Amino acid sequence: MKKIKIAIWGINVVLIAVILFLVLGNGFKNNDNKNDYSTYTVQRDNTNYFNGIVQETDKKVVSDEPKSQDETLVATHVTNGQRVTKGQVLFSFYKDMSSDINSVNAEIHQAQLAIQEYNSSDKKTDDQIELSKNQEMLSEAQAKLAKLNQAQNRQVTAPIDGTYYKDDTGREFIYGAPVIQGNVNEYSLDKIKVGDDVTVVENDGTKISGNYEQKDSIPYSTHNVSYYHFRVSTEEKLPYGMHVQLKTESDGYKIPESAVWSGDTVYLLKNNKKHKRTLAMTKKGHYYYVMDGIKTGDKLVLK
Repeated sequence: MKKIKIAIWGINVVLIAVILFLVLGNGFKNNDNKNDYSTYTVQRDNTNYFNGIVQETDKKVVSDEPKSQDETLVATHVTNGQRVTKGQVLFSFYKDMSSDINSVNAEIHQAQLAIQEYNSSDKKTDDQIELSKNQEMLSEAQAKLAKLNQAQNRQVTAPIDGTYYKDDTGREFIYGAPVIQGNVNEYSLDKIKVGDDVTVVENDGTKISGNYEQKDSIPYSTHNVSYYHFRVSTEEKLPYGMHVQLKTESDGYKIPESAVWSGDTVYLLKNNKKHKRTLAMTKKGHYYYVMDGIKTGDKLVLK
């Protein structure tokens, strides 16, 4: 009987110890978590990235082919890949039109003689009608002669400023100034603002400055999602066909006023401990913007 009482007493002692451990244990945990901080999680900055390709602003067809069997290409004044200006002579042709030119020259000579005869005589005012006819005949013949000379010595000139290019099939074009063409879907359309600056990253990592100069208001594709073309201009002339990345510079990571303490200081929370950090900040409205010193996912202690 005595042994039974001792066993019961021992069990009770163990139960009391367990209860005390649980109670005290929770108490310690609660004590460890007594600093229940309010925090703000740093979001990614508002930098936007798009892709683009260098293309021509315009493309005009030119040709070094004769228009007829009796016309001959006599000179080519341009080489493949050469920059040209509007009106610059590209090709010269010749077509023998001496017979037609001689005939028109005879008409011009006849009209000139008639006018000369009138001016050297004492004809009456009524004869001015005949004079007008001869003057009109002379003007028409001179215009016809100019067209014949142009046709006999035909020239092809550059229709726009740009670059002359002849492809492997023999087709010839003048490519307009190189610009960067891109496209954007309807969900990011508001992120491209005409007139805003943009950083152009070339395929070798080189960065140059650009500017959004055009954005279509009508989509070119409306299958499931609408897409719009946009254009970026640069002062530097990039090679046609180059693929580039377009980066709109952001203000940095946005954090609320309540996360900023005195002296541009924030407190990062790690393992329930505050870590003081002073950052270079820019204030806009009720928010601060930070470029460096924090990253996406950091938790900042609020006041």
